Amino acid sequence: MLYRCLPLLTAIIVTCTPSLLLAQQQQQLQSVTKPNIVILLADDLGWGDVGYHNSDVVTPNIDTIARSGVAFDRFYVNPTCSPSRASLLTGQFSTTHGVNGPIQWHSKQGLPLEWPTLPGFLKQAGYQTHLVGKWHLGNADTAYWPQQRDFDSFYGHLNGGIGYFDHIFSGGVDWQKDGVTLREQGYTTDLIRDAAIELIENRSQDDEPLFLFVSFNAIHTPIEEPDTPEKTHQGRATLLRMISSLDQAIGEILKSVNQQPWGQDTIIVFASDNGGSPPKPWWVELLIPPMRDGFSSNGQLKQGKGSVFEGGIRVPAAIWWPGKIASAQAFSEVVHVADILPTLADFVGVPITKVDGRSIKDALMHNKPLPERAIVVANFDNEALIEWPWKIVREGSLPMTPDFLKSETWYLYNIESDPGELEDLQTQYPQQFARLRDALLAIPRRRSVEFTTDQAWDTFGGEETRAPWAESAQQHQGN
Repeated sequence: MLYRCLPLLTAIIVTCTPSLLLAQQQQQLQSVTKPNIVILLADDLGWGDVGYHNSDVVTPNIDTIARSGVAFDRFYVNPTCSPSRASLLTGQFSTTHGVNGPIQWHSKQGLPLEWPTLPGFLKQAGYQTHLVGKWHLGNADTAYWPQQRDFDSFYGHLNGGIGYFDHIFSGGVDWQKDGVTLREQGYTTDLIRDAAIELIENRSQDDEPLFLFVSFNAIHTPIEEPDTPEKTHQGRATLLRMISSLDQAIGEILKSVNQQPWGQDTIIVFASDNGGSPPKPWWVELLIPPMRDGFSSNGQLKQGKGSVFEGGIRVPAAIWWPGKIASAQAFSEVVHVADILPTLADFVGVPITKVDGRSIKDALMHNKPLPERAIVVANFDNEALIEWPWKIVREGSLPMTPDFLKSETWYLYNIESDPGELEDLQTQYPQQFARLRDALLAIPRRRSVEFTTDQAWDTFGGEETRAPWAESAQQHQGN
């Protein structure tokens, strides 16, 4: 009788074992104590806009993260907001995820729904996931909103920038809590700070681990004084006060974390989403109004926001886990913003799908060398491939250039010996140039978000002329 039952028993075991094992693995994953994670992302903060790179800037709290933890000396992002945020949340280069430019007010698209996200992976490990601040990965269709991309809650704005006091983007109020427009008084840096602190202080020691993404719109244009809603400003002097306001907000968030019984077991990640916006020629400000009011500093690095030269893509960044991640020396390995997802997943022990980024956990924790690899950054028709110390750049035309006038220019730099990208080496090293050029051109490219110039440019702050953005969105399923 037992012999006759064996095939049936075997079938039951074979059928049930995978799901049972999966359930057991999931239970084990969630039962292990995991660090809390707080990502502090600044907007348009340049290499020379932090105190530990520029003594003219006062940022004691940002400096504390860099000096108490590990400062990244070669941290690369994409040249504009949306591509960098997409890389952060997916672990993919912009050529892979397809968000290769800032998402405009009239765009119907967003971060493609097929991509798993960092908060989604962390939720598998039992994390609470919250976003406070700027999104900029899809506005017109609710399928692209944070709540549908694995965040438990969202407080902030959907689009690329808003007035710091009036909270208006391109004529509509863009300030919400979980899909409902809020008409609040206050400077956005302060409101984002307060919302982050409220989430931190409302947790208990027994709650699930926390993933909190604090995504500031500071210091993105418009240039507005922190203490007064006056529209006039004093250029760089006003920007420095905005930077101080941002730094103070970060300091208060850090203080709130440290005051919690669980606070020391928290990984803090700080970065800027792209390089700072430096002063522009008058004709650029005329052609591209959102590029006006550039008062950032990128130090000796070439150009800035929107450019694949170093000033646009190499940004201040640091990681700190008290008692576990610290170094008096800057981390000199090349790090891409896409590396954040696999690194945090490695710390947590959650499996992820294949990504372009890589974990740097062992390099941070155990000083293990990282194997050589190439990284890609891109924005519109501008791309760069970095295979340290070599960097090849393909500089395309501005987006509004007619097709018959479009062109491209190539450069080759040794950015270890020439971080300011002053000497083009393609004629001195033709074989190196040809090899890297072929490697860049061979990379598959996806374009998921169209950028057009046949509509009015995005505007930040000003008169309210349309319905609020939260209630204007369509409830679709994306594309």
